Amino acid sequence: MKRQFNLSFVILLAVAMLLSACGAETETSTTAINIPAVSIGQGTESAGTYPIDGVDSTYPVGTVASDAPSTYPAEGATQMSDAEIEALLEEKLDGHHTLEWVLSFDKTYEEWNELLSDHHGVTFTPEEKEQVIQYLMTH
Repeated sequence: MKRQFNLSFVILLAVAMLLSACGAETETSTTAINIPAVSIGQGTESAGTYPIDGVDSTYPVGTVASDAPSTYPAEGATQMSDAEIEALLEEKLDGHHTLEWVLSFDKTYEEWNELLSDHHGVTFTPEEKEQVIQYLMTH
């Protein structure tokens, strides 16, 4: 009985090894990585030379930095003080609500943004709206 069990175990082990050897072949010696092709373009400098007139003529620092729009502070926009925002809100409320009543609400940015988007004909410039929302969320 013990001999039969050992023989069955050896045969089962041999079959398992045979099946694993005949499995799908995978190439493990090399790995292929697909990288997207990127075209950088042709530079004006000849190979092996460095720009003489400094940073403004180098690629990509000079061209990218000069073409990038200024993000902070926004052009033409100035940071309003709390008093200026309060005065703007009083003007926009036009006596329909008090500033204290508006400040009593605890709303998220999205809720304030939706409420201030053309609420009963009251409009804000994008810069004003952003500053008013930040003011309302902090007070």
